[in-house]
Amino acid sequence: MQRRIRNSAIIGLTLIVLLSGCGQAKTPAQGSGSQTQTPVTQPTPTPAPTPAVPESKQLKIKVYYGDENAEKLVEQEASITYKEDSDKYAAALKALTASPDSKNLALLKGFTFNSVALKNGTLTVDVSMAPESRLGSGGEAMLLEAMKKTVFQFSEIQSLDILLDGKAVDSLMGHMDLPHPMKRG
Repeated sequence: MQRRIRNSAIIGLTLIVLLSGCGQAKTPAQGSGSQTQTPVTQPTPTPAPTPAVPESKQLKIKVYYGDENAEKLVEQEASITYKEDSDKYAAALKALTASPDSKNLALLKGFTFNSVALKNGTLTVDVSMAPESRLGSGGEAMLLEAMKKTVFQFSEIQSLDILLDGKAVDSLMGHMDLPHPMKRG
């Protein structure tokens, strides 16, 4: 029985010694055997990195509108904003949908760009247009010329293919032939 009490006491003392050492920082001895404790600092948690948001880029380009009599194209300088380089073509075309002043006509007013994609030098533009967007033959010719002049100022674009609601049509508004694709020239 004494042996059992002695073993229990040894185990108990061992546990007390082990548990009393938990959570305390070990410090090196300094000077003549005296020990000083350095405060334990908790590391500050580092915030999780947030995904990088691409910064907006700006570019000055030339855009084309119809004059107030809808007889000729008028060139104006505009500034477009985009995030990715592949978005600059859509931003350039969207600039044609609204005129900055009342003297010039936005030839693409009422147009929606479903997709704009560059592949192997060909810019494919899929548009939808509202019924009120339809122009006469002169307006349609100016619209196509405005789109070509706007996109062909980007040297990487060699041809332009315009689709209407995802389909290659013979004419955008029924007046002018619409080649697939239109070549730079």
